[in-house]
Formats: sequence, C-alpha cells, structure tokens
Amino acid sequence: MELTNDNYFSSEANRNYWSVSQFKSFNKCEACGLAECHGLFERPESDALLIGSYVDAYFAGEFKMFQEERGSQMFKHNGDILAKFAHANEMINAIECQPTCMEFLEGEKQTIMSADLFGVEWKIKMDVYNERRIVDLKTVKDFNNIYDPDYGWRDWISFWKYDLQGAIYTRVEQKVTGRKEPLPFYIVAVSKERIPDVKLIRIPDEVLETVLKMVEAKIKRFDLIKRGEVEPIRCERCDYCKETKIITGPEIYEMTEV
Repeated sequence: MELTNDNYFSSEANRNYWSVSQFKSFNKCEACGLAECHGLFERPESDALLIGSYVDAYFAGEFKMFQEERGSQMFKHNGDILAKFAHANEMINAIECQPTCMEFLEGEKQTIMSADLFGVEWKIKMDVYNERRIVDLKTVKDFNNIYDPDYGWRDWISFWKYDLQGAIYTRVEQKVTGRKEPLPFYIVAVSKERIPDVKLIRIPDEVLETVLKMVEAKIKRFDLIKRGEVEPIRCERCDYCKETKIITGPEIYEMTEV
C-alpha cells in the first residue's frame, strides 16, 4: 500500500508495516503488541500524549487543524483554555526563545518514508527532515533519570526508546535515498515543568548502531508473531494482559526478603 498522511496510522498500514511504536509495543509485551496490531486493544489517550500532539501540531504547521479536531478537549464551557494547554503554550514559547532550536526545526515537516530493514518493511514519519539532519520534537515530564522495574535507573532517552526511533529513522532514510552515511539524528525536547526546560541533543551514530543490533536480534520473532506463525508471550503486567487474563488455578506464594 502507498502510505499517506490519511492512512499512515490506519490498521491496514500497521498490518503491512513495522513502526517504532509497534516494535516498542511488541518489545514490552508480545501479546499486547499483537492485539494492538489487529485493533483488538487500544491504549487510552493520556494527557501526556495529548499535550505532545498539541506541541507537535504547532511546529508542524497543523495547529488550526488540531484546534478544529480537538477544540472540545481544549476549552472550558466559558471559552477559557484549559490549564494544561495554557502551560503547553509556555512550552512552545520556551522553544521559540531558543534560536538554535528553531533553526534545527527548519525543514520538511511530517515526512513519510518506508523501506526494508532486516527483512521487514518499516514506515517512518519524521517531524523535521532536510538534507543535513533528521530532528524529532519531544515533550517530556523532565530530564531526570527514570526507574525501570526491569533494568533499574535509566536516562530518559533510553527509557522512552528515543534512541530506537533515531536508529530506525536514519536507516530507513538512508535506504530510501541511497546515501553513503546516515544523516545525524537530533532531538529538540521541552519539559513540562513549571518553568519549561529545553534541550537540543544529538544521539551519536555508535549508539544508534548498538540499538539496531537489538532490533535485528528481535524483529524476526516479532514478525512471525505478527503473521500468526508463533504464539506471543504475555507479560501479565500490562493493561491488555490484566484485561484478558483467565485464572486457572492458585499461585504459590513465595516470601521475599525485604
């Protein structure tokens, strides 16, 4: 299928292509990832995602469309903007006060590409793209380390898998254009703190290469699951697993040391 802005997030596109978000979902819980792929489970839209979409729409030149589609979620009955969106405007202003960040946000917006990586088709939608770099715009709670129950304390970039995004985006673009070296990948990030903080970060290519090796090691199994040839493993912790769990017998309690 030919990818467009209208069908990029469709169920058909998700079945035909892999994306960073889909890989992240399978990597977190194979059963949940498969259910999402087939439209059997949908994560509720959080305030964090909504605010991120608001800021993205502003810098992508799609702000008017966002307001038309989401106006009922943005304003009170008396017409005043909700506090979370008023604060999002402060986040936007914090970025606009940084000339270097604004320079890095210049280029084609929401550019769609697709290519084969590791034997499967991937789709990407780049926030900002030009011949010098790929830039992604992120809104985050703050820039502190985050505790991951499986891995311990991690930096916010690896916790949210933004390095994975950079790895796939740069390699798909390289495959499409045929350039000898991948473009550098940058993040313009703004925090949701009372006083928004702004960062401009480049993720080194050696970091992206390391992440790609992880993707290569896992994607074959994930794709077999997606095609119905291998049964997915349930994590038994996510919302999908809790929603669909069936108790067949008692668990054996084991005391843990404190």
